[in-house]
Amino acid sequence: MQHLQPTNVRAHAKRVGLATVLTVLAGCGAGGGSDARSVQSPGQPMFAPMPIVTTASPAQPEAEAPVAWRAASMEPAATTKTTPQWVTTAADNALKTPQNSTEASGRPSYPAGDPDATLVDTLEGLTPATFAVEGADFDPRLTPDGKHLVFSSTQHRPTSDIYIKPVGSRTVTQLTADPANDVMPAVSPDGQRVAFCSDRNGSWQVFVMSIRGGRAVQLTSERTHDLHPSWSPDGKRLVFSRLGEVSGRWELWVVNVEQPASAEFIGYGIFPEWCPTPATGFAGSDRILFQRGRERGDRAFGLWTIDYKPGDASTPTEVVRAERGQAAINPAWSPDGQWIAYATVPATESGRPRAADLWITGVDGAGKVNLTSGRFANLMPCWGRDGRVYFVSDRSGSEAIWSVGTERALAAIRGVGNEARPVATAPAGSGD
Repeated sequence: MQHLQPTNVRAHAKRVGLATVLTVLAGCGAGGGSDARSVQSPGQPMFAPMPIVTTASPAQPEAEAPVAWRAASMEPAATTKTTPQWVTTAADNALKTPQNSTEASGRPSYPAGDPDATLVDTLEGLTPATFAVEGADFDPRLTPDGKHLVFSSTQHRPTSDIYIKPVGSRTVTQLTADPANDVMPAVSPDGQRVAFCSDRNGSWQVFVMSIRGGRAVQLTSERTHDLHPSWSPDGKRLVFSRLGEVSGRWELWVVNVEQPASAEFIGYGIFPEWCPTPATGFAGSDRILFQRGRERGDRAFGLWTIDYKPGDASTPTEVVRAERGQAAINPAWSPDGQWIAYATVPATESGRPRAADLWITGVDGAGKVNLTSGRFANLMPCWGRDGRVYFVSDRSGSEAIWSVGTERALAAIRGVGNEARPVATAPAGSGD
């Protein structure tokens, strides 16, 4: 594994851009990771990380852990002068099976050794959703009515801000304008508020603001880093990731938005996503989806769920396990809570993945079907109310947001599982 050394993190950020640095390791895994005190040096703000693959080995946590937790400066993404590839090649669109799914590069395009995997790579109705030619667009989220896309971007300046735009339009509205970085937006179920993360006060903390812009209210204020908020279906709570000062591990916390002084620890993991449909867990509890790394071997990420009621978090369940040589990251619920979209990346890469594919599986993990398979890095999926998956891709030469249909992939997965499942459509009034 190639690790980024402290002396070349800045150069790495300049070369590959902010959104790419967001895809390097963030200490990661449930198995421990580096000590929280090593995350940031005075005067060196940490990028909001997008954990990818492995963490430190149990025997040598500090020696093996990548140090790409942060970047020394906030640099805009370099513009790559390539011809936009609005359509894919015939090979990209070919129907594939586990028997013939190795690409010309020799890289398996599905989790190796997974007997449940089916490959279709439909790229069904592939459509660009944002159009940054400089910088990068990332962290896509849809409003509950499906009409607007909220996302992070460095398209106008080196530091990232939160933007909103109508789906299908090129018009963008800037919601935040702080000199620091604002990332990881999450839209409330009523569509009136946006939670996001910012390093404007030194460490990464969670803020909430009106979706129309204006003053942002700081919700968390710990000395450590709080990342990736996600709303409960009733809009009263947020779940987020916290880098534990004592444990040195990424932890899951729930906070009441109206009473933020009291937060509840619910377990270990990162990048939690609250199921937008309530009471889908055991005994009427809600369900929270998140990444968690193995505590042995390559310690690559898999996807887990946990059932939650205030004061009670139980039944952690592995939905998508990390396959040989692959890590499962960036989990996202369908609006009806029946499906999960996620990305897979090679478990040996510590920087920007050369290629990353998007997948869909049932909430029970039965059957896996790919949405993408090719030479591009496709990450950060988000499921829209229209049944489309919005995601970040470098397929146009710069990192922007695209969308792809899911109907064909869902038709394929219905044939993989033991029983038919309906095509995912959002119930009225559901969250993003």
